[in-house]
Amino acid sequence: MRVGIHVTHEAVQKIGGIGSVIHGLCTTKAYKRTFRRTLLYGPLFGDGGDAAGRLGKGGEVLYSSREGYDRKGHGSLFSEVQRRFGVDLTYGRRILTDEYDPEKQNRVEVLLVDVTRTASAEVDRLKHRLWESYRIESDRFREWDYEQYLRIAVPYVDLLQRLYPEDAELYHFAHEYMGVPCALAALLDRAGAAEGKQGDAGHGRRGPRRHRTLFYAHEVSPCRGVVEHDSGHDISFYADLFRDRKRGVSFEKTHGSRVDSYRAQLVKRAAHFDRVLAVSDLVKEEFLYFVPEADPEKVAVVYNGIPTVSVDADKKLSSRLLLQTAVRNLLGYTPDYIFTHVTRLVTSKALWRDITFLYFLEEILQRENKRGVYILLSTLIGTGRDSSAVASLGAEGWPRTHKEGWPDLLGAEVEIYRYLEEFNGKSRNLQGLFVNQFGFSRRKCGAFVPEETEFLDLRIGSDAEFGFSIYEPFGIAQLETLPFGGIAALSSACGSAYALKADFPCPELYRIFDFIGVEGGRHSSVGKGDDSAGSSLSADRRFELEKQVFRREAPLFYRQLPRNDEDRIQTLAAAQEHIRRLGWEETVKSMRLRAL
Repeated sequence: MRVGIHVTHEAVQKIGGIGSVIHGLCTTKAYKRTFRRTLLYGPLFGDGGDAAGRLGKGGEVLYSSREGYDRKGHGSLFSEVQRRFGVDLTYGRRILTDEYDPEKQNRVEVLLVDVTRTASAEVDRLKHRLWESYRIESDRFREWDYEQYLRIAVPYVDLLQRLYPEDAELYHFAHEYMGVPCALAALLDRAGAAEGKQGDAGHGRRGPRRHRTLFYAHEVSPCRGVVEHDSGHDISFYADLFRDRKRGVSFEKTHGSRVDSYRAQLVKRAAHFDRVLAVSDLVKEEFLYFVPEADPEKVAVVYNGIPTVSVDADKKLSSRLLLQTAVRNLLGYTPDYIFTHVTRLVTSKALWRDITFLYFLEEILQRENKRGVYILLSTLIGTGRDSSAVASLGAEGWPRTHKEGWPDLLGAEVEIYRYLEEFNGKSRNLQGLFVNQFGFSRRKCGAFVPEETEFLDLRIGSDAEFGFSIYEPFGIAQLETLPFGGIAALSSACGSAYALKADFPCPELYRIFDFIGVEGGRHSSVGKGDDSAGSSLSADRRFELEKQVFRREAPLFYRQLPRNDEDRIQTLAAAQEHIRRLGWEETVKSMRLRAL
């Protein structure tokens, strides 16, 4: 029996990309054929709330030691581990469901560990073993983030021993640095078995030894840090990477030691795993750049999948009409083109690039006597504004105009709106609309949105989705207009650009803006480049290079846009025919899970 174990901070709540990957991966037919059982394993955050709701909506709690709740006798299963390691446990089941296809589901187990009172002697013992075998200097790190993910590794092997038969094959998916300590604990257990030693697990009872460890590289965090904080961003960093990889120079040789970063040190230890799953070609290059001692043969490129929703031409045109009506209600005109960007409000998304691009599009739309709208859906408030706040804001012209302060603009929202407001003041044919809200419906956004509108209409009705990120390991969101015939306009720093070139035979439905190959005429293909250093790139020079890219690409992008609804129907048909190549089912088949 094969068991897939996913160590993650998103065992219950889908917070970001990792949660989306777990839902997409684990609900596929290929995954369910490979793994008879699946466990989501992670820390119990905070007080965990009421036991009944601890596993999220639809979750079924079977055991919770903190409350003494035990539906099916799991107390006898876990009690010895709890006493030895000083942990509380919540165990149960939940159903993972594909976001766009409720028929695709997987019933999985969930085990959450409260590590706030873990036995210090056991914690120190694991730290010592990690130092002995992997030279992890835990004394360097004082952050609780490091401590909690190390502590969930303390009882990890013992808990698995009690949940699964001795002959089970355990596949440990370590999602990012958070899962590394648990996978290392499994490797220590496997090494003990290979040496013929009785395992520590269970005080004499031999635990399952058939461990396979996989590091799921959703990003390479030291690389993200450099890209986001250096003034040259992706243009500088990837210039360094391409040049250094060609010469055999490591990340730390160019960008300095990361010995004091616990995230970096945990990522490095993934070199000891059986496999590394990189979500794109760039992430593979980043991993080998940062961990040059890793065996390249162990690093596999495994693209993320995207939702593959089926819609017909009538739905495409009706969704577009809903968006046009919303724009007319708010801005007073009916746009010929609808450009969208649904994203988190963080530096890596490079929203200044969107607004820079709008200036070039405005010039073209003026010449062609066309009107357009750019809808940016992004907010710092993860739960969104409530209906009363939306009603109050709408009465004052929101989201056509904004005001600083709650319930409107907060933090980085202020700066984005100022840039967009400046553009709107200069533009005649194209206007930008900043919807700082979570969701797109009348209930979420107010009376300007037609009653029947849903968030999916924003995806279906869009002519193009922007995604000019400076750091984007994959970028599922950038491709979510594709199934509906919308163009994906994305930067060459997006890992999904490689997936498109490899697997999607409709080049008319995407445009890759090559920022990381612009300086010195460099080409963006991995492994090619000139010898010029990228580190010295100033913010002003970077901005000029960005504008060069947009100046070159804007006319080409405009020629790809549909001229009428007949064009839209044709591109929809092409997208629907081929989009499954990018879906999760095909992605997981290509992973060849049993061969991992």
